[in-house]
Amino acid sequence: MEAMEMLWTYMLEDMKADRIKREIENSPTRQQAEKMRDFILEQKKKYDQIQEQVAIYADRKDAIHDALARARDQLDALMRRFSDNPPADADAVRDMIAEAEKCQHTLAGYEEELSRIKREAASFITRCDKLRQETAKARKKFNDLKEQYVQESAEKKTLHAEARKAADAKAAGIPEQLMSVYTRVKRHIAPPMARLEGSQCSGCNTSQPSASLRRIEAGTEIVECESCGRILIR
Repeated sequence: MEAMEMLWTYMLEDMKADRIKREIENSPTRQQAEKMRDFILEQKKKYDQIQEQVAIYADRKDAIHDALARARDQLDALMRRFSDNPPADADAVRDMIAEAEKCQHTLAGYEEELSRIKREAASFITRCDKLRQETAKARKKFNDLKEQYVQESAEKKTLHAEARKAADAKAAGIPEQLMSVYTRVKRHIAPPMARLEGSQCSGCNTSQPSASLRRIEAGTEIVECESCGRILIR
């Protein structure tokens, strides 16, 4: 029984330390800073995606320039052929006209695609400028929030360290097996111990079987609530 009372005293300090830690972690300032950090990371992701698209468009633009040069060369060659060796009949004229129209259609298609890429590039520049401006503002806000959080949490971190030190001191002398069970139970429910109120677990208000009550009274073994799993103590 003495060991169980020692564990109960330890739990009170342990829960106090955990509560202060949660207050630090759940600070509104910290949550705002984390939200701003996530926003900055998302902005960077968008910026990188745009840069990848710009690189693709740059390669495509170079390919179009080469294709335009070839199409113009083909059209020039056709015009020279028409001048140097005029078609002999109407069918030959139609064939040459069809070939010229095909070259012109190809040129028009490449020029339209090039114009579209230029428009997209202008749009990318605008979007990148906006992303940089938004990211710069967000980064400044993040740094301000981070500094504010450091100042706000300094005192609580000191209190947490003191509470954790007090809890560790209370752990001295508690059997290792008991601490092991306490740690296991704490993983799924907190606080991990509850006192009996009559025949009920004060943690979940569930009545305990007579056999469990007898084992608790005997004080020779660790008894856990059959409902919530907490370590029971009289």
